[in-house]
Amino acid sequence: MATVLYVENVPSDITREALEVVFAQFGEVRSVSIKNDLRTILTDHPAVYGVVEMELEIDAYRAINCFSGATFGNRKILVKEAYPLFEKAKNVFEHFRDSYALTGFKPLAAFNRWKD
Repeated sequence: MATVLYVENVPSDITREALEVVFAQFGEVRSVSIKNDLRTILTDHPAVYGVVEMELEIDAYRAINCFSGATFGNRKILVKEAYPLFEKAKNVFEHFRDSYALTGFKPLAAFNRWKD
């Protein structure tokens, strides 16, 4: 099963091929893309990030461990596993559900009287 990695703080002049060569040291790379953060594209130093899809999960975790705190092109990069959007939404929902349970807030309590 392929694992998608998010590479933060990539140098703005890096090419897709260069990033692929770096990650190919750890295993087979399916695809690499480099994207600009639209919120910072008009600034002097736009935020650039990479998305690397690796064939094997163990190779992806090996790359994450190796690159934690590494410097690439005079910039300290951060590599972590990219989660699908529904996973992020599920995590956010669970966080708010748990925090509401701790405070005693019950958002649907007002609607219970209309069930009769």
